[in-house]
Amino acid sequence: MASISLSNCVLLHADGFHGNFLLRNATTAMAFTSRGTSIAASLSCPERPLLPTILFVECSGVDFTSEPPRIVRAVENIILFSVLIGPRLPDLSPCDYDYFVYRVGEVPSLQRLPSPLPTFQDEDAGLLLCGDDDFIVAALIATNKSGVYDLHRFDSRTWTWSQEVVPLVAPQAAFPFKITMNSIRLGYHLTSTVITIGGEGGTMGWVDLWRGILICDVLHRKPELRGVPLPVPMDLLTCNNGRGADIGGCGKSLRGIAVINQSLRFVHLEAIVSTTFKTLPTDSDSDEETAVPHSLMSDWVITTWSNSKMSTSWDDWIKDCEAKASHTTIQSKPKSKMLNSGLLSPEGANQVRALQNLWVSHPAPGINDDVVYLLARVRFRDPKAFVIALDARKNVLLGSAEFATEKKRGDGVMYFPSNISKYIAPEARVLPITKGTALIKYCSCKLNPAPRYGSGSTKMSSKLMRIPDH
Repeated sequence: MASISLSNCVLLHADGFHGNFLLRNATTAMAFTSRGTSIAASLSCPERPLLPTILFVECSGVDFTSEPPRIVRAVENIILFSVLIGPRLPDLSPCDYDYFVYRVGEVPSLQRLPSPLPTFQDEDAGLLLCGDDDFIVAALIATNKSGVYDLHRFDSRTWTWSQEVVPLVAPQAAFPFKITMNSIRLGYHLTSTVITIGGEGGTMGWVDLWRGILICDVLHRKPELRGVPLPVPMDLLTCNNGRGADIGGCGKSLRGIAVINQSLRFVHLEAIVSTTFKTLPTDSDSDEETAVPHSLMSDWVITTWSNSKMSTSWDDWIKDCEAKASHTTIQSKPKSKMLNSGLLSPEGANQVRALQNLWVSHPAPGINDDVVYLLARVRFRDPKAFVIALDARKNVLLGSAEFATEKKRGDGVMYFPSNISKYIAPEARVLPITKGTALIKYCSCKLNPAPRYGSGSTKMSSKLMRIPDH
């Protein structure tokens, strides 16, 4: 029987919730902000798979109600996160944020990085481990010259930032189809996420989930870029009588990528939506009625690919499997849980709601198996969100769990798979939460939220971290 193992993968949550500054455990580490106030970070890793692993940050004198802390990147036992330390201004520069590297293990640590260069953006930053103790933060910034980028690197061995111009020496192969007006977004690179591939050269990839990947060996003395294409979203390019869908944004709601044993694993979600019309009164004082369009999720399909060569060719991608929601087997235990939560409707219900009718988004490949994680909602943009786990090869639904939804900064997903739990002792995985704390009140999935800011003040504010959504 297929199952989800906590030792293999947890879901690192990156949203913010109010918490209690006393929530500390063996993972807690402390430091100081650039303004001299104390900051503490802790991690809570529930024993039940699919419940989010949460980073708590406490920071004295900081109100995170509208601006929660944000996980920028996480690799193995290290998390890079940012904290807004000043008032939010109309044109916020990166210098208004402090960046911290939090490491879990036998002796947890928290270190503030020197301020990055002004053009630094969170979305462009990746994290690379070098040996047991050292790390590099690298950000690839586009310039006004085609095929030329600025590479910003922070090296923990020198504790300094550097900047270097890097050229694109091997562009990805041309698209094997004509780009229409609706798909013109595929003509330029806009980084959606950054992946760490590793190896002797310290290979990292800046991923545009629609277009492709810019790969760079950041440890080389003279780094260069090469392009790796991604599987073509043919369902979006061939619909609408050949005109295609209007492709825009970063693609996280429909596509995801991971690195497993220095091989790429890619997932694409095809949503099959039908439109019906509901007849509603025009207004309360009129007998006239208006037909209002109503969208329904009819079915959805998950397709996965793998790529171990990572050259500039489209041919490197091997299609692994395809799973259609209407053909998915749901095991009895997950099914019972989904019925109780209202995700599925019971047999004979007035309105039938099966797995294929759920509004799913933000697919994320598991880190060492065939599991794909998705956000699921009963209705489009429903504030109540769940995470479901699907074995895409066997087409079996493994489980579901409710995720709390709160305000967040920017765009992105609410979670991403991580193996950070293997670095945390079992007895230190869950923060001690007493009944009635603010955390329980704000966390609708009854987890242990994570403060991410400060101590040392009578007025304390903490937030858990979740990866950007929508």
